Amino acid sequence: MSGGLRVGLAGATGTLGSEILAVLEEEPLPLAELQLFAGERSLGRDLEFQGEVIAVETSPPRLQGLDLLIVCTPGEAALELVRLALRAEVACLDCSGSLIGSSDVPMVVSDLGVHDQVFGAPLLTTPTGPALAWALVLSALQRAAGLARVVGTVFHSASAAGRSGIEALSGQTIALLSQQPVPSSDVFPRQIAFDCLAHTVDSDETTEKDGATPGEAQLAAALRRLLGPDVRLAVTSAQIPTFAGEASTLAVETEQPLTVAQATRVLEEAPGVELWRDALAPGMRDAVGRDVALVGRVRRDGSLEDESHGLLMWLAADPVRLAAVNAVKLARARFSLE
Repeated sequence: MSGGLRVGLAGATGTLGSEILAVLEEEPLPLAELQLFAGERSLGRDLEFQGEVIAVETSPPRLQGLDLLIVCTPGEAALELVRLALRAEVACLDCSGSLIGSSDVPMVVSDLGVHDQVFGAPLLTTPTGPALAWALVLSALQRAAGLARVVGTVFHSASAAGRSGIEALSGQTIALLSQQPVPSSDVFPRQIAFDCLAHTVDSDETTEKDGATPGEAQLAAALRRLLGPDVRLAVTSAQIPTFAGEASTLAVETEQPLTVAQATRVLEEAPGVELWRDALAPGMRDAVGRDVALVGRVRRDGSLEDESHGLLMWLAADPVRLAAVNAVKLARARFSLE
């Protein structure tokens, strides 16, 4: 690597960090240097990138001399890394979701347009999980007819919990198929293999007044920032026994009448969205590795008094892939790179 940016990637061995490296292999930034950071469990690990083997650093990162730090670690660690970057005057892109509630930090979805706040910004944050996929679809409908209300349920695969979630589901599935005792897991509250669980709140977790889980509250907070505070939102999340991808059902009430035909035309033209007109709706496996949100089963919502304002739809996406692609696009925009 010669010429270009000096970039640090924190959480490089995690699910999102690994996907960002994959995106950089496909659509590389001009890099002069790449430093990889991770937690103590990654001590001694090396990662290959663009034909080079790079040692993963586990001690507090050396930020001096970097142009950009991309943060993909869990919450508390992410906030500390953001503080270190700001003190070192290194531009920081937070992909952890920890700053979604900070209205003074620009939160950007690249496919929805990069505004002037991004260029040269010391700190940017991005939506996480289903917020990216939902925003691509809902923003398009909002531009066409306004949004009054959105009710959605998101079905998370094991990858939402990172590598440990995938390993837990794999271990439980193998044990059940082999008629062996199911191994215990710290990732999921109960056995997830061959089951579907509504996300619930532990007794020691802080909840919103409506009883939302932290993940549901974070999704709603991100959407309020992207869509505006006047859109009424209700979010439910569930864990299902699949390894990758994510799916959602959405019930959308628009401010202006919008026919199904009009909505499908809007979604066909929306950036970052792929509309499936086939009778067979997209599955979670169809979305894995894709840079777009897949939408199918767009139909009228007959539960509303005025049906011309209501739509139902199915959405499948790979949230890790979407987040990684969004991060790389924002890095390009931050430094005005083609």
